[in-house]
Amino acid sequence: MKGKAQLSNRFRDFDANLTTRPWIVLGMGLRKFNNLLTLRTWNGIGINLMIAVVYLLTFFRFILFIEPEDYPCVDLNDEYQRCVPLDFYGDLLGNAGGTKLFLIAIAATASGGIIGNDMANKSIHLYLSRPISRLDYLIARFIPVFILLLLVTALPNYMILSSMWSGNGLEASWLLDRKWLIVNIMLQGILYSGAYSIIGLTFSTLIKKEGIASSTFFLFVYGTSLVCETFFTILNAFGIDEADYILLLSINHVVDMLSYLIFDTKYYVIAFFEPWEVDIGSIELFAVFTFIFTGCAGFMYWMIQQMEANK
Repeated sequence: MKGKAQLSNRFRDFDANLTTRPWIVLGMGLRKFNNLLTLRTWNGIGINLMIAVVYLLTFFRFILFIEPEDYPCVDLNDEYQRCVPLDFYGDLLGNAGGTKLFLIAIAATASGGIIGNDMANKSIHLYLSRPISRLDYLIARFIPVFILLLLVTALPNYMILSSMWSGNGLEASWLLDRKWLIVNIMLQGILYSGAYSIIGLTFSTLIKKEGIASSTFFLFVYGTSLVCETFFTILNAFGIDEADYILLLSINHVVDMLSYLIFDTKYYVIAFFEPWEVDIGSIELFAVFTFIFTGCAGFMYWMIQQMEANK
């Protein structure tokens, strides 16, 4: 009876009223999103606690202690500019005092078991029965992690924006003068949310064990960042001109550089507490990001295809 109940529960992602593929995919995604936020599991409790920390940091670090006249960017000197929407994505222990540590931890916790659990318990075969395809399934599993990360990327930044607008008198002209800022914040949130979602799901597909997949994803993001910063510093010490390109091997730095590009601001990497200006062209950045995103999606598709073939 327990097995039948579990089997029936897996089919709850499919609603009889969802008669078309897009609605089935959306329904699966939203149901999984709701499951991620449930307080009935340790993962759900952990995710909710980390979300609460992100919002507390946003309030105490960026809303209470940022002067409206310094928003969104302030020139520290002729070379360096600090922008609040960029500082938000800084590391907790860095000068920016941002929330990246928790963003990555949330992504790791949320994505670790989404596909891997389906593959481990074979329920993926139920989902891949008609009318949805492998691509539909991947989109349905991408949606909940992506939406969850938007709640801790774009939404807190919009809260900061609203606070700064209030501090400037709630004048419509203030918002109109910063209309591109509103768009850039959303683009930035989509960038970080999409990147960490796709990589987290890739580790889930590859490893198939939730705890190990989450831990490996977290260590991969920060591990590659530390290794690249180490070699970057060594190469710069020897005066090698192309040292900047070593940072393209770190997804952490790739999304950061694209984020700075969105805000048309020079990117400085803090390597061993020293700021180094990085000069990599936008074409190279977009090419690397596209390669990573499509490569991860293609790998997951192939893994699912191989699992079906060996069924």
